[in-house]
Amino acid sequence: MAELVLYGAALSPFVRKVQAVLHHVGADYETKDVDFFNMPDWFVEISPARRIPVLRDKTIGTSGIPGTIPDSSAIAMFLNQRFDAGLYGDDAFQAGRIAWFEEYADTEFAQTAGLDLFRAIMFPLFRGEAPDVETASKTWNEKFPRFFDYLEGALDGNSYFVGNKVTIADISVATQLLQIDLVAGLPDEEKYPHLVRHTKAMKAAPGFVENLERCSAFISGLLPEKVRLG
Repeated sequence: MAELVLYGAALSPFVRKVQAVLHHVGADYETKDVDFFNMPDWFVEISPARRIPVLRDKTIGTSGIPGTIPDSSAIAMFLNQRFDAGLYGDDAFQAGRIAWFEEYADTEFAQTAGLDLFRAIMFPLFRGEAPDVETASKTWNEKFPRFFDYLEGALDGNSYFVGNKVTIADISVATQLLQIDLVAGLPDEEKYPHLVRHTKAMKAAPGFVENLERCSAFISGLLPEKVRLG
């Protein structure tokens, strides 16, 4: 029986991020779904910010707060330390740069990708309504270019954002781009060749594959074809 339990919902990009980390470090784990629209009291107790995911290490605690870590960044740090995974680089400067990309992806980029595009398309469908294509299109054409431009430039033709290996920077950025890809595809490959190449490479990693297969199966029942916005 697995020592680690991941509480959340597959459609959450932050659950996807943690699943990618869990697979990267080779950790055995189990998942337990949580309804993010109607969180049970036991989950609110271990996630006071009312966010998913939460990871439980059953060697420390099997119920209540003991053994739990909320927030994907805190979970990633824990897993990196526990499995000596090297996800935060090889020196102090790399660690700082990697932490920056993780923060950039998890906050500013995630807020725009999630609130202004993914939710605009999917949340009306959850209610049996038509997707808000107007808001999603405006987001794609007016808000996304600065993110795509910055990330393309930050890669600078390299395979990874920092150093010569996968770090939490790569996982975090790919997580958000793949959330977009689920409903609207990836950026223009001719304009952003390195960013699209990077995202496609990360998409093929086992942790992403497992999550995206589940997400795609669910989304296809509501959205048979991606909404083309670019």
